[in-house]
Amino acid sequence: MLPPLLALCQFVQTKLKPTKVTVRVHIPDEVFGTDDDTYLLWEDILQFGSMTEIGSTAIALSIWNLFDYLKMANMVNLVGLVDPGQISSQSGTLSHCSKHLSDCLKNADDDQFYLVPYNPGGHWVLIIVRPTKETVHYMDSLPNRSIDENMRNIVNT
Repeated sequence: MLPPLLALCQFVQTKLKPTKVTVRVHIPDEVFGTDDDTYLLWEDILQFGSMTEIGSTAIALSIWNLFDYLKMANMVNLVGLVDPGQISSQSGTLSHCSKHLSDCLKNADDDQFYLVPYNPGGHWVLIIVRPTKETVHYMDSLPNRSIDENMRNIVNT
């Protein structure tokens, strides 16, 4: 199986016409804790290539690439990764997102921290959670923005 970013580049290089083309990508359970398939759409590639807001599929594939680097560096046990498709504001109810995050964090090791990509709407932010230290860092590249209340409720729940 191809690494996710290489698969994305090869898909773009085929110059497929913007029709109902989808690419099934299997993400192994070691990345997000669940064995799952995701589908890369033509629109995902256009968003990625044009530097507009990208969807959770492109973020998930980028995280998979990060996972591969962490694995090569023997650091995969330090970092937990959360599927952005399960946690962002468009992913479902507050209780669904809270339960998913809780399920991810319940098996955390002492020094482990989790990267939680989150899209409150129109912009991706990164939440870094250290469950055993009970600390949360909210990373936002846009200045002077307040913490999204839904994310605050997800983490607090």
